[in-house]
Amino acid sequence: MMESYESNRGRIIVTADDFGLNAQSNDNIFFLLELGKINRVAVMVHGKISPQESERLLRSRVKLDIHLDVLHEFEQGKKKRAGAFGRGLDFLWKIAKGELAFKKVRADWENQIEMFHQIFGKNPDGINSHEHVHLFPPFFKIALSLRQKYAIPYIRFGDSFFLPHHNLVSYILHILRKINLPACTKNSCVSSGWLVSIDWIQDVEKFLAELPQGTTEVVCHPELNDDFVKIEKYF
Repeated sequence: MMESYESNRGRIIVTADDFGLNAQSNDNIFFLLELGKINRVAVMVHGKISPQESERLLRSRVKLDIHLDVLHEFEQGKKKRAGAFGRGLDFLWKIAKGELAFKKVRADWENQIEMFHQIFGKNPDGINSHEHVHLFPPFFKIALSLRQKYAIPYIRFGDSFFLPHHNLVSYILHILRKINLPACTKNSCVSSGWLVSIDWIQDVEKFLAELPQGTTEVVCHPELNDDFVKIEKYF
């Protein structure tokens, strides 16, 4: 069975989200990087990133993505403060109140990319976002525009709906992907074929043995113990 895992590993992109969220996130990501478990790191530029940490990331030669954010919430555990339905309602309510006006979001995201360049001396290797907000169709157009402006090669856009590893979030992302697909095709997006969050996977061994065709981006949040343990053990 292990031979099957190893043969499939080349079709997996392991991305560690939330670098900069807090010290634990940064430390755990560095630990997994040193073990060779991670292919991409998604950086939150408004978070806590020391010059030493940015230099260490650059020396690792890992792909460095911009983890775009709209609410700038960095307190530990905020990500898990509500379920998908509650977070979605909160997001739509902020749009309705004008807190997430599209012009404001574009200006903020462009500023985040400029901050990324200041921190690392280069543009991001990819675009993704906290809570997958870049897949909200009006925001996706912004992300595509910024991707083109800053010559960013990769954007998180894999299909999140494949049995048996799906839930409400994956189904929502699947629908958003279908809505955004014409724009992505028109702009020649480069992405994985599939997208799954490690916390959706109950049986990692079965998942690795039964990967769909193409590449699969596996997203993890190493500040969370369950995510950290799964990546360290299986990847």
